[in-house]
Amino acid sequence: MSNNQQILRSEVVLEKYGKALAGKTVLITGVSDDSIAGELALQLSAADPKLLILTARAASKVQGIQEKIKSANPNVETRFLNMDLSDLNAVRTAIEELADVSHIDHLVTVAGVMFPPYSKTKDGFESQLGVNYLANFLLVKLLLPKVRAAGPNSSVVIMASSMARQGKIHFDDYNFSDGQTYDPMVAYGQSNAARVMFAKKLGEKLESEKIRVFSVDPGAVQTGLQRHCPPGFLDQVEEWTKAGLFDLDGNQMDIPPWTTTSEGAATVITGMIDPTISEYNGSFLNKNAVSDHELHTHLKDEGNWTKLWDLSEDLTKEKFSL
Repeated sequence: MSNNQQILRSEVVLEKYGKALAGKTVLITGVSDDSIAGELALQLSAADPKLLILTARAASKVQGIQEKIKSANPNVETRFLNMDLSDLNAVRTAIEELADVSHIDHLVTVAGVMFPPYSKTKDGFESQLGVNYLANFLLVKLLLPKVRAAGPNSSVVIMASSMARQGKIHFDDYNFSDGQTYDPMVAYGQSNAARVMFAKKLGEKLESEKIRVFSVDPGAVQTGLQRHCPPGFLDQVEEWTKAGLFDLDGNQMDIPPWTTTSEGAATVITGMIDPTISEYNGSFLNKNAVSDHELHTHLKDEGNWTKLWDLSEDLTKEKFSL
């Protein structure tokens, strides 16, 4: 399906399929003024949803987006939900605050960290694996009853990255020997590989219920996510573009061009509502199209999906009832 790949603005996707969002309840993680999640919330507000639940570690991060939504689309209700993904108990506490929300039509996990110095979450996990993946595994598990209550065509969309194509799960040393063998890029690749493989397994499990599940490469968008990137990172990207990057199978990877936040959010919206991809549940999306052909062998290995699922249940101490 690579011929269908194209960079689009969110407005274009919403013009085609946005009517499906009218009256819906959407939860988005990682919202701030300088994030794809913030842009996504603003874009979705134009499609007349009932409620946008916006999560972040502080209300101040969400306030600017809420004000923009109120100004542009005053009939759309927004709600801030305080959530710290570096603490699994904080995730559980946040979900308790949604007891009055009967269903969630679309759950979109965007929040993450990229290339930070080595540290551990409160639960003892390398920060990128803990925040980017394990917290989202728990979040989806806890909110799945509300997504199921929304019925067919509800969705779980999991933000990933092109770096998943250089990532794998280090099952025997996911914490990088307590930082002794830590490489921030390798750890970022691991966390995004986990996101892609989680979507694969979850999509397989929910296919019969017609609940959409996709992982998404949003492309290269300059946001607050890059705050930990080393000096000269953009120059390094330019060097990679010239020399070429390769995935774990040795296949050359295209370096994505820098795009806008609207273009970055577009593929997320495609995952949420584009009816033409519904038969490809669990797939990896890039440039608004199913792009599983870009995934390397480790990511496609169904045994690895199951192994990761079992590890995730063990680490989070939560069993999915599926």
